[in-house]
Amino acid sequence: MRNVVIAGVFVVVALVMLGSSGYLYYQYYGQPRCEACGMIVTSEMAENMYLIDTNTNQRLYSCCAGCMLRLAAAHPNMHLEVLDSWYGTAAPATVIEIRNGSVVSVSVDTARIMLGSKLTNSCVSNRFAINATSAQFLQTNGYNPSNPLSPFKTTLPDNTPLVNVSAALTALKAKGISYVPPSAAFLIGAATAGIAVLAIGLVAWKKLSVPPVRKT
Repeated sequence: MRNVVIAGVFVVVALVMLGSSGYLYYQYYGQPRCEACGMIVTSEMAENMYLIDTNTNQRLYSCCAGCMLRLAAAHPNMHLEVLDSWYGTAAPATVIEIRNGSVVSVSVDTARIMLGSKLTNSCVSNRFAINATSAQFLQTNGYNPSNPLSPFKTTLPDNTPLVNVSAALTALKAKGISYVPPSAAFLIGAATAGIAVLAIGLVAWKKLSVPPVRKT
């Protein structure tokens, strides 16, 4: 009985270590996260903002229009295609080109960033509007229930700041990247340790299971 208990303890500890490290690895590396704040990027967020680092051709991910521009701190050359937060796919995407950390072109001159996060300190309060009409609808309603790509179904604070893309980039780039994921090497190490514990448990169980030699 004692042998079974000891083996069971080793197995439980090993499974906890393996399960925890596997879960954390999936959470932080198995699905896209906003590079600026760490929020998990949903399919709606990814469809709202198509971001490319033009130096590496790497796809980038952000959760909102504010974090989208914060990425310029780490990726000074980007190509952005952004959907309006009210109209969604019913309006053409706005194309923004950023070079050397500055906006060089915006395909829609009237496009604005609604930075509700300045008042709430939350990404869910940010929106992207292609014109004053969209901005007004968003200010009044928060989101469009007819837009299936609305990632944040929340209201906006009163008098949400409305900022043009170039001006917003200056402040948001200075804020920079705040998200630091846990080390993949650490998680892999924890999984390896779990396997080692399991192996030790099996070896110990085999040794303890050997009946003692009786002296004659």
